[in-house]
Amino acid sequence: MQNSDLLPSVLYFLLATVLVIPLGKRLGLGPILCYLAAGVFLGPGGLGLISDPQAVLHFAELGVILMLFVLGLELNPAKLWELRSAIFGFGSSQLLLCWTLLGALAWLVGLSWQAALVIGAALSLSSTAFAVQLMNEHRLLTTPLGRDVFGILLLQDLAVIPILLLTGYLAPAQASQEQVLPWYGVLLAFGLFLLAGRFILPLFLRLVAQSGVREVLTAFALLLVIGSAELMNWLGLSAGLGAFVAGIMLANSSYRHQLETDIEPFKGLLLGLFFMAVGMSMELGLLLSQPLLLLGLLSALLLSKALVIGLLGKLRHHGWRASIAMGLILAEGGEFAFVLLTLAKLGGLLDEDIVNALVLAIGLSMALTPLLFTAFRATRRKQQDNRQPDAIEASQSEVIICGFGRVGQISGRLLASSGIPFVALDKDPRHVDVVRQFGGEVYFGDGTRLDMLMAAGIARSRVLLLAVDVVEDSLAIASLVQQHFPHVTLIARARDRNHAYRLLALGVKQVFRETFGSALNAAEQVLQGLGLSEVQAADMARTFAEHDQALVLAGTAHHHDLDALIRISNEGKAELASLLRGDRERNKP
Repeated sequence: MQNSDLLPSVLYFLLATVLVIPLGKRLGLGPILCYLAAGVFLGPGGLGLISDPQAVLHFAELGVILMLFVLGLELNPAKLWELRSAIFGFGSSQLLLCWTLLGALAWLVGLSWQAALVIGAALSLSSTAFAVQLMNEHRLLTTPLGRDVFGILLLQDLAVIPILLLTGYLAPAQASQEQVLPWYGVLLAFGLFLLAGRFILPLFLRLVAQSGVREVLTAFALLLVIGSAELMNWLGLSAGLGAFVAGIMLANSSYRHQLETDIEPFKGLLLGLFFMAVGMSMELGLLLSQPLLLLGLLSALLLSKALVIGLLGKLRHHGWRASIAMGLILAEGGEFAFVLLTLAKLGGLLDEDIVNALVLAIGLSMALTPLLFTAFRATRRKQQDNRQPDAIEASQSEVIICGFGRVGQISGRLLASSGIPFVALDKDPRHVDVVRQFGGEVYFGDGTRLDMLMAAGIARSRVLLLAVDVVEDSLAIASLVQQHFPHVTLIARARDRNHAYRLLALGVKQVFRETFGSALNAAEQVLQGLGLSEVQAADMARTFAEHDQALVLAGTAHHHDLDALIRISNEGKAELASLLRGDRERNKP
């Protein structure tokens, strides 16, 4: 990419990000798929606005490096030791088995054993960027499944070093730079890097932070990441490994959150650029000229890896659905495969046509993986929708709890400890199953259905605690109870002020906002910390609570009129300030 083309290219990238991602989210598509589509649109296979995708891909790999640094910040050495089984047991098994299976398939179609060995190694690796982004989107990164997937990805990154050495050994004509140090020199340099990070880096970080200039700390963070990556690259190791190790060394630093905040915007934009570069690199013409070849490559890649990883996941005592999910998350090819295949082509191991077909298959696997995984998750939701409600045993309890999440469980524990029976309903079957594992008494059922409320015994109940998460469900249940069972005392949890307005408008008398009480207690503690007595702080908190409740009641009749709510709020602020000043004057010694 020439310098004269840099500014228009940056404009195209930013324009694609601003337009395509919001549009994709409206259509229910994940960001990864949107970035790939934007890359295809901008690249030679689309409008041809970007003529050199490889140059973009080389630069955008910095996004993967920054992502590895941020992951290292979140994974201190103690936590890394906890993952040793996932890394060296699960991860190494996955790599060796996928490598063997994919390499054997390449050898069976007539390639040399050297080419098959390199292809098997390249295709056995998964995309860290894609897998982590996909787990983040579905909130799986901190689950046992996510930790095992992350362990596999770490092992794959460590495996980059021996795979590079193997490729160089099999392809002596490889056009790459020679190793600058012998193997023992590499080990010594790496050890010095670790020592410097342990003892010297925190001192420099403290000096930079003491300057008080925000952009200097940001520059230091970027310098640390790029410098570590470049050092590892000079040693012949993985640049991503250097950034990851640098992040781990700062995982226990008091500046960890600040560094993560400074790096995050750069990481997000460059990762998006990386995904777009992958889309640009696809030789889409092969889809028309050799569709059967691409279908075979894509099927072999996805099925082989999903099968191996799924079976290994089952051996690690994951459920079948979790094991299949792991296989789908890691079934795609990895970004390092592009580098490895290019080196193999330069070294004479692979023909250009084979490399182009493999690169397109890997790119298509990256595009298909989010769709396959989302479709797989949707089957779980369909199963949940088709699950029949639990049969509720006859009970003499006079309390029903609709929604057994945080609020419902705390209330239920208090009732159970007091010997007061109750019937709890929740319409999330996964949540019901988890609560039951801990001994909680809860039934799967939808409280918005009149027959479920009847089965729960609402006709003989005296109180219903409405604690469901979904606002519309909460309003539907409240309306149902008010209409058919007016004798039941309804106590409703409101997620926010607007929810409270709508509940009160339905005639619910007792409404509590879920964060109001805890926030009021915290404010009371703040007042005591400033020197007020416990009685003074309690009086001020009570005055505030009574006044705020009066404002909510006053606003209920106008909750559709924003101007009226603003006027009531402004009048209430002045009145509250006057009341609290009066309290402080009366409480003065």
